[in-house]
Amino acid sequence: MYETGIKLTEEDFEFSKHPLSKKFIRLVFEKYQLEYIAYFGGNMFYVSRQNSEPLMPLHARGGYPEDIELVFDFMARERIRRIRYERGVLFRSAVSRLSDS
Repeated sequence: MYETGIKLTEEDFEFSKHPLSKKFIRLVFEKYQLEYIAYFGGNMFYVSRQNSEPLMPLHARGGYPEDIELVFDFMARERIRRIRYERGVLFRSAVSRLSDS
């Protein structure tokens, strides 16, 4: 899986709009008792709860709660592949590089 050894900081939200912030993401992880969110590209995410069980959307064709969807948008826009929450601290993967095509 993607390494998540970089602490998430307020600087990671320099270009984000309200309500996105480090505090907002921490509150989302605490509210849903999440361990990590992994982004695989496109519109594919995996949300793991602290008990290692996946958090599934409420409806088969529906999305996740709006606050989790905001985290998805942030991850996709910033090219963050994984955000992990451990003992009150958020960690993220390194930002993937764009290819020079």
